[in-house]
Amino acid sequence: MPTSQSRSVLVVEDETLVAMAAEDALRDEGFHVCGTAATEAAALRLAAEHAPDFAVVDLDLGRGGSGLTVGRALAAGGVQVLYATGNAPSWRQEMEDSGARACLAKPFAPAALPRALAVLEDLHRPGAAPRPLPPELHLFVD
Repeated sequence: MPTSQSRSVLVVEDETLVAMAAEDALRDEGFHVCGTAATEAAALRLAAEHAPDFAVVDLDLGRGGSGLTVGRALAAGGVQVLYATGNAPSWRQEMEDSGARACLAKPFAPAALPRALAVLEDLHRPGAAPRPLPPELHLFVD
Protein backbone atom coordinates (compact mmCIF):
# COMPACT_ATOMS: atom_id res chain seq x y z
CA MET A 1 0.00 0.00 0.00
CA PRO A 2 1.42 3.45 -0.86
CA THR A 3 2.31 5.91 1.85
CA SER A 4 -0.80 7.93 1.12
CA GLN A 5 -3.02 7.59 4.20
CA SER A 6 -3.20 11.34 4.75
CA ARG A 7 -3.27 12.40 1.10
CA SER A 8 -6.59 13.78 -0.11
CA VAL A 9 -7.94 13.53 -3.65
CA LEU A 10 -10.71 15.36 -5.47
CA VAL A 11 -12.22 13.34 -8.31
CA VAL A 12 -13.64 15.41 -11.19
CA GLU A 13 -15.55 13.11 -13.51
CA ASP A 14 -18.95 13.47 -15.19
CA GLU A 15 -19.54 9.75 -15.75
CA THR A 16 -20.96 8.32 -12.51
CA LEU A 17 -19.68 4.76 -12.91
CA VAL A 18 -16.17 5.94 -13.78
CA ALA A 19 -16.18 8.26 -10.76
CA MET A 20 -17.35 5.45 -8.46
CA ALA A 21 -14.63 3.08 -9.74
CA ALA A 22 -12.01 5.80 -9.23
CA GLU A 23 -13.19 6.45 -5.66
CA ASP A 24 -13.13 2.76 -4.78
CA ALA A 25 -9.64 2.23 -6.23
CA LEU A 26 -8.26 5.26 -4.40
CA ARG A 27 -9.82 4.35 -1.07
CA ASP A 28 -8.62 0.76 -1.38
CA GLU A 29 -5.07 2.10 -1.52
CA GLY A 30 -5.44 4.44 1.45
CA PHE A 31 -6.15 7.75 -0.27
CA HIS A 32 -8.84 10.00 1.23
CA VAL A 33 -11.36 11.05 -1.42
CA CYS A 34 -12.51 14.45 -0.19
CA GLY A 35 -15.16 14.82 -2.87
CA THR A 36 -16.41 13.97 -6.33
CA ALA A 37 -17.62 16.58 -8.80
CA ALA A 38 -19.26 16.24 -12.19
CA THR A 39 -19.08 19.93 -13.14
CA GLU A 40 -16.53 22.70 -13.25
CA ALA A 41 -18.44 24.76 -10.64
CA ALA A 42 -18.79 21.85 -8.21
CA ALA A 43 -15.12 20.95 -8.58
CA LEU A 44 -13.93 24.47 -7.80
CA ARG A 45 -16.30 24.71 -4.81
CA LEU A 46 -15.14 21.37 -3.38
CA ALA A 47 -11.49 22.27 -3.92
CA ALA A 48 -11.97 25.54 -2.03
CA GLU A 49 -13.71 23.68 0.83
CA HIS A 50 -11.28 20.77 1.15
CA ALA A 51 -7.89 21.92 -0.23
CA PRO A 52 -7.00 18.52 -1.73
CA ASP A 53 -3.44 17.38 -2.30
CA PHE A 54 -4.37 15.82 -5.65
CA ALA A 55 -7.11 16.16 -8.23
CA VAL A 56 -7.98 13.56 -10.84
CA VAL A 57 -9.67 15.56 -13.59
CA ASP A 58 -11.52 14.35 -16.67
CA LEU A 59 -10.75 16.70 -19.53
CA ASP A 60 -14.25 16.59 -21.01
CA LEU A 61 -17.01 17.29 -18.49
CA GLY A 62 -19.69 17.41 -21.16
CA ARG A 63 -22.17 20.19 -20.39
CA GLY A 64 -20.58 20.60 -16.95
CA GLY A 65 -17.76 22.81 -18.19
CA SER A 66 -14.11 22.32 -18.93
CA GLY A 67 -11.77 19.99 -17.08
CA LEU A 68 -8.91 22.04 -18.48
CA THR A 69 -10.25 25.13 -16.68
CA VAL A 70 -10.57 23.13 -13.46
CA GLY A 71 -7.06 21.71 -13.81
CA ARG A 72 -5.54 25.12 -14.48
CA ALA A 73 -7.24 26.68 -11.42
CA LEU A 74 -6.32 23.80 -9.10
CA ALA A 75 -2.70 23.62 -10.28
CA ALA A 76 -2.36 27.37 -9.73
CA GLY A 77 -3.50 26.75 -6.15
CA GLY A 78 -0.82 24.10 -5.54
CA VAL A 79 -2.90 20.97 -6.16
CA GLN A 80 -1.14 18.18 -8.05
CA VAL A 81 -3.38 17.63 -11.07
CA LEU A 82 -3.64 14.32 -12.90
CA TYR A 83 -5.85 14.41 -15.97
CA ALA A 84 -7.74 11.22 -16.80
CA THR A 85 -8.95 11.42 -20.38
CA GLY A 86 -9.44 9.64 -23.65
CA ASN A 87 -8.17 12.77 -25.44
CA ALA A 88 -4.58 12.58 -24.21
CA PRO A 89 -2.64 12.88 -27.49
CA SER A 90 -4.61 15.76 -29.00
CA TRP A 91 -4.67 17.86 -25.82
CA ARG A 92 -1.21 17.08 -24.40
CA GLN A 93 0.24 20.58 -24.81
CA GLU A 94 -2.81 22.28 -23.27
CA MET A 95 -2.79 19.87 -20.33
CA GLU A 96 0.92 20.40 -19.75
CA ASP A 97 0.57 24.18 -20.06
CA SER A 98 -2.23 24.13 -17.44
CA GLY A 99 0.26 23.15 -14.75
CA ALA A 100 -0.84 19.52 -14.50
CA ARG A 101 1.73 16.93 -13.50
CA ALA A 102 0.57 14.08 -15.73
CA CYS A 103 -2.18 12.43 -17.72
CA LEU A 104 -3.63 8.96 -17.42
CA ALA A 105 -4.97 7.89 -20.81
CA LYS A 106 -8.42 6.28 -20.85
CA PRO A 107 -9.30 3.52 -20.88
CA PHE A 108 -7.29 2.36 -17.86
CA ALA A 109 -7.84 -0.18 -15.12
CA PRO A 110 -9.00 1.49 -11.87
CA ALA A 111 -5.88 0.18 -10.09
CA ALA A 112 -3.72 2.37 -12.36
CA LEU A 113 -5.14 5.50 -10.72
CA PRO A 114 -3.66 5.13 -7.21
CA ARG A 115 -0.41 3.89 -8.77
CA ALA A 116 -0.26 7.05 -10.88
CA LEU A 117 -0.84 9.28 -7.85
CA ALA A 118 1.82 7.38 -5.92
CA VAL A 119 4.27 8.18 -8.74
CA LEU A 120 3.37 11.88 -8.49
CA GLU A 121 3.74 11.72 -4.72
CA ASP A 122 7.22 10.22 -5.11
CA LEU A 123 8.28 13.14 -7.31
CA HIS A 124 8.01 15.37 -4.22
CA ARG A 125 10.00 13.08 -1.93
CA PRO A 126 13.75 13.52 -2.17
CA GLY A 127 15.50 10.19 -2.49
CA ALA A 128 12.32 8.24 -3.19
CA ALA A 129 12.93 5.13 -5.25
CA PRO A 130 11.24 5.44 -8.63
CA ARG A 131 8.15 3.28 -9.06
CA PRO A 132 7.27 1.54 -12.28
CA LEU A 133 4.97 3.77 -14.31
CA PRO A 134 1.58 2.47 -15.34
CA PRO A 135 1.74 2.21 -19.16
CA GLU A 136 -1.18 4.64 -19.49
CA LEU A 137 0.63 7.37 -17.48
CA HIS A 138 2.26 10.28 -19.31
CA LEU A 139 4.32 12.56 -17.06
CA PHE A 140 4.63 16.27 -17.81
CA VAL A 141 7.72 16.78 -15.61
CA ASP A 142 11.39 16.78 -16.47
